[in-house]
Amino acid sequence: MKVKFTVLGMSCTACSSAVERAVNKVEGVTSATVSLTQKLMVVEGEFSNASVIKAVKDAGFKAKEYAGDSDLSDGNAVLRKRLIPSVILLVILMYFSMGGMIGLPTFDFLKGERGAVWFVLLQLLLTTAVIIINKKFFIGGYKAVIHLSPNMDTLVALGSGASYLFGILAFIMIIVGKASGDSALVNHYLKNLYFESSAMILTLVTVGKMLEERSKKKTESAVEKLKSLAPSDAIVIRDGVELTIKVSELKLGDIVVIKQGLSAPADAVVIFGEGDMSESALTGESMPVYKEIGSLIKTATVCESGYMTAKVTALGEDTVFSKIIDYVLSAESSKAPVQRLADKISGIFVPIVTLIAIVTLIVWLIIGKPFDFAFSRAITVLVISCPCALGLATPVAVTVATGKCASFGALIKNADVLERIGQTSIIIMDKTGTVTQGKIKVGKVVGLSSEELQEISAVEKLSSHPLATAVCEYAMPCDLEVKDYLSVTGKGVKGTVNGNAYVIGNKSFTALYPIKEELKILADSSLSDGKSVLFVAKNGVVIGFLEVYDMIKETSFEAVNDMKNHGILTVILSGDDEKVSNRVKYEVDADEVYGGVLPEEKAEIVKKYKERGKVMFIGDGVNDSPALSVADVSVAMSSGTDIAVSSADVILLSNDLRSAVKAVKTGKKAGKIIKQNLFWAFIYNVLGIPLAAGVLYFAGILLNPMIASLAMSLSSIFVVTNALRIYKNDK
Repeated sequence: MKVKFTVLGMSCTACSSAVERAVNKVEGVTSATVSLTQKLMVVEGEFSNASVIKAVKDAGFKAKEYAGDSDLSDGNAVLRKRLIPSVILLVILMYFSMGGMIGLPTFDFLKGERGAVWFVLLQLLLTTAVIIINKKFFIGGYKAVIHLSPNMDTLVALGSGASYLFGILAFIMIIVGKASGDSALVNHYLKNLYFESSAMILTLVTVGKMLEERSKKKTESAVEKLKSLAPSDAIVIRDGVELTIKVSELKLGDIVVIKQGLSAPADAVVIFGEGDMSESALTGESMPVYKEIGSLIKTATVCESGYMTAKVTALGEDTVFSKIIDYVLSAESSKAPVQRLADKISGIFVPIVTLIAIVTLIVWLIIGKPFDFAFSRAITVLVISCPCALGLATPVAVTVATGKCASFGALIKNADVLERIGQTSIIIMDKTGTVTQGKIKVGKVVGLSSEELQEISAVEKLSSHPLATAVCEYAMPCDLEVKDYLSVTGKGVKGTVNGNAYVIGNKSFTALYPIKEELKILADSSLSDGKSVLFVAKNGVVIGFLEVYDMIKETSFEAVNDMKNHGILTVILSGDDEKVSNRVKYEVDADEVYGGVLPEEKAEIVKKYKERGKVMFIGDGVNDSPALSVADVSVAMSSGTDIAVSSADVILLSNDLRSAVKAVKTGKKAGKIIKQNLFWAFIYNVLGIPLAAGVLYFAGILLNPMIASLAMSLSSIFVVTNALRIYKNDK
């Protein structure tokens, strides 16, 4: 089973990694993946929810079963409550600690050696208040150390806490100096107080976290946008009376009213009326979809015109709407291979930085610098280090990219798929239902009587192939008994009706049976025009044929040309003969085409192209299964109802090839953004930590802890805002 949990209290990748390690140790758990950006954990296996929640609690965090809502209890609201009083207290602290240096008026009892005790005591009280307000850093940092998983809170707590303790030491030394009359001692420590640094670190990091949360909120995935579209109320007809009830009170079989302006409260089948439903939120398709009796209406789609009543067929997690949400959530909680590397580095990041800070302190003391100078360098190293930027570099980009793809009807299975999509250089497409509409119609009938058409359609009725469906729609089959039925994949069907043995299929399937010359000429003429032909042999002789055709989708030409404009090789595969396939190739301007290809042969062709680059295969997910299974990226066209059982890497809800092109472009852009973010995160820490340690001190460049804490906050904000660029529409 797969269960989702909301995890609270995480501040960086070290936290999410600690949660993953703890849960993966729970008996029965086969895998646990945590998304820091979504505060979401997906756990698979056979386990009790209580044991998972306990494991998370023991690791120092809080977990609860995912309730389908966005939990912001430790987000912006809490940060704002901490930030406002922190800023007020910090301003007061900075005024009294540094105001006199820049000529601001201050109280006489705080001035000079005479007011030293009150001067320091006031700073101590103000800083203590800021620490109490921001105690989360200290509690979280302490718990993380106890559970052997130090995190960003640990670094902040160490930096701020050490500054605070040094300030207390200075306060004690000032009291000692006052008592002993040692003016030099008093004046030395008055110039080396670190209370303002302690308060400033906490406040600036809180400012950074709040800005980061706001930026992450902008990366809000399609999931949140979709959720907002689901109605809370529904109009039902019970005992002939229209009632408005809560959606949670709906039952299977209820009759709901769908009218202009209302969103569908559940999946339902129309039993009366007609209308146009906007499905753009689910599929990305801008045009409304006409619905009539027998049509499926999906949850959260909006009625643009008309009036219908529909019978509820699915509720809650069983709806197409919920399956889409679950699909996107799973993608956002997954991890790309490059992110796993970043996670490993983040896991040892804090201990290494702490060690560097200690070494920095010792080295400066050995060189002969005063303790307060060496101490300041060590504190600066702690607060400039940013595991958050490293941890956020990939997941925020994945969240934005999968959300964007979902907005135009392309559901990405996981982050690994997103990475592979961006590397696509060859797109191979099945013809029927992918490039073409897949709604095959009979154009003309040659050599067949109405009675023979009825017998033929009785045989075809037993097949689910689109060609068979077209024949049945044209001939309207009667209930005739069919004996000796046989279906040959990629060829046709056989069956005996009223004592007549029929073989219906392509040219190769009926090649062994004699055919009149004039009939052959007519069939060849249709084939030369690129039309498909179903030959009909009756009792061992070809007696006629049906000319069938499949219209090209209006968007296919645009999609194929967009692929080519982005340097992608386009290939069409079809089970139809080469002439039919070539007609489609020329109409959409594809690069290459293969006709008369059996399902298993498609897989071999895909394998051949994989030697030339990363291959995306787009098919209907049924007879294209072999090809889908061997492609680097498998894409299935979908009506939306088979999302839960699809094994494809990507599902196109809109059945529009343009969505596949958009997904490739989004994947390529996400790949670039991820590389940029990781480069920034690495280079920031590689350059920032030595700079904080004071390697350029002899060149006159020196950072103080306050500047370092601001830089740390800005580094996280940078990677989040950079990821937002994925939303930008590119040509």
